[in-house]
Amino acid sequence: MKIVRFIAGMRFFVLIPVVGLAIASCVLFVKGGIDIVHFVGELITGMTEEGPEGSIIVEIVETVHLFLVGTVLFLTSFGLYQLFIQSLPLPGWVKVNNIEELELNLVGLTVVVLGVNFLSIIFEPQETDLAVYGVGYALPIAALAYFMKVRSYISKGSSEEEQSKTIGEVTSVNSESNWLTNKKKD
Repeated sequence: MKIVRFIAGMRFFVLIPVVGLAIASCVLFVKGGIDIVHFVGELITGMTEEGPEGSIIVEIVETVHLFLVGTVLFLTSFGLYQLFIQSLPLPGWVKVNNIEELELNLVGLTVVVLGVNFLSIIFEPQETDLAVYGVGYALPIAALAYFMKVRSYISKGSSEEEQSKTIGEVTSVNSESNWLTNKKKD
């Protein structure tokens, strides 16, 4: 009995990444807020030295990127807590039902990070061939997109199997109860 309680108590080790991810997301939110204030200050005072279009686009995208990464880390923190500790009173879109949802969030985040990194490379003045960078970023994005497609296909297939199994079980139970009802009438 002590072993079972010990094993059940081990789930509280998940609090380490839950707290760590929450702190990391808060740091990213603060950093993003500071970057926005600094960026707006530069725009107002006209202190930007580079070309305005490239610099503005890259800075805005990188700041939004910080907020997106922070949000995904925060949602991952909530998800781990919900999966291992207890449910939280959160809106339906924040609830996590299985670890696959967290994986897909992280894969989506990785795709966004790669895209933002490539965007910042495009707007930086360089003498290197952008095609090499493009292929280098496109291959992992394509592989991750394929992973997400296969994962969703597998998830849909297993959920359809579970639904058909459940429908089959209900039909079988109904058939048995109908048979018993008809038997009693005879």
